[in-house]
Amino acid sequence: MLLRYTTVLTLASALLQPPGVLFLLAMLGWLGEVLGWRYWGRMLIILALGILYFFSTAIGARLLLMPLENRYPPLNQPLTGAEHPGAIVVLGGGEVMDSPHSRLETANARTLVRLMAAARLARQTQLPVVPSGGAPRFGVAAEATTMAHILRQDFHVTSPIWPETHSYNTAANAADSRTLLAEHHIQKIYLVTSALHMPRAVAWFRLSHLEVIPVPTDYRLNQVRELKLDSWLPRAIFMEISSEACHEYLGLLWLWLQEQGLGNGN
Repeated sequence: MLLRYTTVLTLASALLQPPGVLFLLAMLGWLGEVLGWRYWGRMLIILALGILYFFSTAIGARLLLMPLENRYPPLNQPLTGAEHPGAIVVLGGGEVMDSPHSRLETANARTLVRLMAAARLARQTQLPVVPSGGAPRFGVAAEATTMAHILRQDFHVTSPIWPETHSYNTAANAADSRTLLAEHHIQKIYLVTSALHMPRAVAWFRLSHLEVIPVPTDYRLNQVRELKLDSWLPRAIFMEISSEACHEYLGLLWLWLQEQGLGNGN
């Protein structure tokens, strides 16, 4: 049942964010041409091409990305005093399967950046670290297990590591981490994830009744760089960033629908 549910979510997400939604628009436009609705068919095709171009530029990617990445400022120094958090939760961002350099799964670049930030914070605070992420497929180790190994062996984290190995999406990250942290009577946490993912992650963790101090990392674009003429040139990397940003907006919409009682699960 869970596999079927996550498969439907994955399919829906692929079709509702670029480039999938743009292919759907173009196909609808082609269908309109076939059925004789030539004006509306051509308008849909032109619209799909226009959005494809805009989302493939630095201008378009930045407009989508900045409201997400600028929502929470970077954490320059850990909190001090009696109200400091009791643990560091770091969310998994995916693994590389069957790496040519290892028979085991290894973290992808996004996860490594998150782990780097979590390790730095752990060394500063000596707080326990909770890597959160379940098995990406049947028969392999949970992502959190891989993350814990990297934290210990590669980043030399000496504080306790409590892997959360059951979650399969952001909502489950929050709920399952809350259960684990409750065993240690911890209510307030540092939350480490990519900056564009942070608004959705914070919302889910707060819904799980955890007090969250955001620690955004893994920024996608150089926001200091001024926009120039070549910012209007389409590139695949900007389409990828735009697609990730759209995924986050869809996730926030899904969260809002659940708060209105219109859905179940993430």
